Amino acid sequence: MASGGRSGSGNDVMPVNLGAEIHPKGLFEAISFIEQNFANELGGAVIRQDFLTTKQRLEFFEVGFRSAFLSGLVTALLAPLAIGVIERHIPVFGSSAPNLFDTLFALLLAVGFSLGYALFLAISCTKFIGHFTRAMILNLLGGVVSGALLKALVAVIFFHFLYLFVLSDAHLTWAALKLYDTALAPQAVQRIFAWVAEFRATFLTAAWFVVVTTLLFLAIPFAALACALRRNRRLIKAGLVKLPERRRG
Repeated sequence: MASGGRSGSGNDVMPVNLGAEIHPKGLFEAISFIEQNFANELGGAVIRQDFLTTKQRLEFFEVGFRSAFLSGLVTALLAPLAIGVIERHIPVFGSSAPNLFDTLFALLLAVGFSLGYALFLAISCTKFIGHFTRAMILNLLGGVVSGALLKALVAVIFFHFLYLFVLSDAHLTWAALKLYDTALAPQAVQRIFAWVAEFRATFLTAAWFVVVTTLLFLAIPFAALACALRRNRRLIKAGLVKLPERRRG
């Protein structure tokens, strides 16, 4: 990879060997590389997207995929708890009748991290002017989209598996009969059976909740990217930014 600065004519590319420096291992490191090169481009550097090698593109994709998938799975597991609080199956702050604050707290617990991550990613998606930083962002976003969609698919399958098989009527009846053989009072077993039978439906709601929040999570950075593209077109039209011409053939 290489970077360059503008000469007096404004059309020359002065390559500098920076290839060994760009190998992101995590999300913050990838965003740091984007911000550094964005600052270079704002300062007049002309960096062709061809300088971003295939290996580096895959590394940005991998970082985006890993961060979106792993963090998304953790937050997806909180969805049934949030739905359980809203539907009054799970008490919050010692109350089984949550007020508006309790409901908002439960929703924030389920989606707060994802929304914060999406806003952080959205800000990073505006850090481009030239083709080089744009290529970094697009490969990072490609990994984020793939990881988020796979996370949603895994969560939907898992929640439906719990509802249809693990917590099926046959399994619940079998578990209740086993509990009757323990020291638990029959009334306690009946209450447990009734609670689980009612709560199992929250897994279906949670599955759709994960799908909706995943789409919202992906829409935020892409909206920021679209706004940045419009901003860049205005800057180029005004002559404040000059990009290198794409190679033909």
